[in-house]
Amino acid sequence: MAYVIATLVPLLVLALVIRIGRLRGRALWLPVIGLGWGIASTFIALEVNNRWFAAFGLASVITLGGPIAEEIIKAGVLPALTASRLSTWFVDGAVAGFAAATGFAIRENWLYLDRGANEGLSLALARVTSTNLMHAGCTALVGATLAGARTLGWGKRLIAVPAALVVSMSLHSVFNRNTLNSTSATLVTLIGIAVFAGAAGLVALGGPVSLRWARTSMQAQGLSAGEQSVLGRRGDVDNLLDEIEQRFGGVIAEQAERFIALQRRIGIASHSLQGSSDDTARAEFDSLQADANQLRREIGVFPMTWIRSHLPTESGPMGLWAGAAVSAAPAVVDSGDAGRPPGGLWATFDEQPKS
Repeated sequence: MAYVIATLVPLLVLALVIRIGRLRGRALWLPVIGLGWGIASTFIALEVNNRWFAAFGLASVITLGGPIAEEIIKAGVLPALTASRLSTWFVDGAVAGFAAATGFAIRENWLYLDRGANEGLSLALARVTSTNLMHAGCTALVGATLAGARTLGWGKRLIAVPAALVVSMSLHSVFNRNTLNSTSATLVTLIGIAVFAGAAGLVALGGPVSLRWARTSMQAQGLSAGEQSVLGRRGDVDNLLDEIEQRFGGVIAEQAERFIALQRRIGIASHSLQGSSDDTARAEFDSLQADANQLRREIGVFPMTWIRSHLPTESGPMGLWAGAAVSAAPAVVDSGDAGRPPGGLWATFDEQPKS
């Protein structure tokens, strides 16, 4: 039972964080790879800690050597993950950090249980409610910083990332000092929860932030205020998808759901491009645009027309059909429009409008 608790509880916490972070599609590889690295990284950390212990003693490795080595080693895979096309913003980096720390914490739990078999259940409960949370929070902070720093210049990156590492090492050290000094179990638990809550708050912040970015992107694409509103409310989207499924079948409904989710991702990627020359971010944005274009073609003109017409829109001159009428009107071609294909309502279903 102790081993089950020491394994499943951290995994359930990670699953909750992934859900809060709204990772989908290929972004789900971030926690998978991070989890695997976290488990493997314990072998490296154990060797480093043993050498530090031999040189400086137990107290030093607990309060200094361990926090330094473990925070660096746990985060070892994060630069590659956050620089890849799997990651588009700070929430992805935070979740990857959570996953790496979760893998590390799970195997560390096993090692401690192997040494303290007589008190296995109480030890497992103590670790999953304190130490594991501290590990997750510290590494998530580093991951979020690495992913968020992609839009910064190299000078700022060289300040932000080491600073995040120093903060994570310091939090880890403070936690370990309290365990070494026989501080009350309640205080140790509260410290672990506080570190975890801070990092989890970063992930939760992604919801409203991404919605704001998505609406900015949708405004640039010409979507009405009503459409922007419905795409941001889960209940309204579910109702819309249910009706799409009844009318056009499950395949179209699934494609429509992917299309709606892409609007959020496009908004995030668009924001990441602002003031950045990051080729990876540009490639991610272009890829999302291509995916959206392809989905429009797969859904087809009639279902897309129905979807757009059944989103709640205001009745004034800025409503959906007022905008469509303007879009469908013959374009006035001047000398600057030579060679440019005319716009129009139907073209918008086949090609991503550009701001």
